[in-house]
Amino acid sequence: MPRHYLCTMEKCSNIKVRQLHDFRSLSKKSLNRLVHTSESLFVPKGTVIFEENQPLNKVYCIKEGACKFSTFDNLGREHITRFLGKGDIMGKRSLVSNRCAKVSATALVDSVLCCLDKKEIQKNLKTNPDFCNDLLSAFVDDVDTHDSTRTIYCAHKSIKQRLAKLILYLAEKFGQEPNGKLLIRIKREDMASVLGTSQEYVINLLTHFKNKGFLKITRSEIILDSKKGLKNLI
Repeated sequence: MPRHYLCTMEKCSNIKVRQLHDFRSLSKKSLNRLVHTSESLFVPKGTVIFEENQPLNKVYCIKEGACKFSTFDNLGREHITRFLGKGDIMGKRSLVSNRCAKVSATALVDSVLCCLDKKEIQKNLKTNPDFCNDLLSAFVDDVDTHDSTRTIYCAHKSIKQRLAKLILYLAEKFGQEPNGKLLIRIKREDMASVLGTSQEYVINLLTHFKNKGFLKITRSEIILDSKKGLKNLI
């Protein structure tokens, strides 16, 4: 079950991610008021944070862990549209559109979120032009991120090329250990959902990459041995 507790936003200032600069133009008084109305939320792996078409009254900053955005088609099949990590903010669009969520958000691993009050942020948007500009910059960052990952979702690329791009993206987004092991563990099922293919085909391609010497694989881990090998496929 999710666990709620007071959020001091202490950790946020230590996360070196550009997204968290969205709040740099708030006055100390405004920031303190935002802190007072916020809370931390521990969410276990697999927890749905919000669902598609759900009204949002919070904005969520990922302090620790990782989440995914996804939609579901008429047959109930999941389509993952984005992976999010430490410092990413979920629910920004609702600040300006007041529309329901366009995607569902789910914790990929045990995660800690900072839950910020949407109305409090909207007050600052109305009275603080610099804060408004910072938020617009954050939207531009989101577009840039989408552009940089376009290859993963590009239909005219082969599944093999898109899987290679996905693995390289996960390595860049979430980091690696010194031995090349990806810090994020992504289920083969989720990889298949991103690529629009079957889990079996993803497993076969990973085995192919392994045989080529590009990576090592276990049931839950990927150790990247040759970024160059994967890049040459794209």
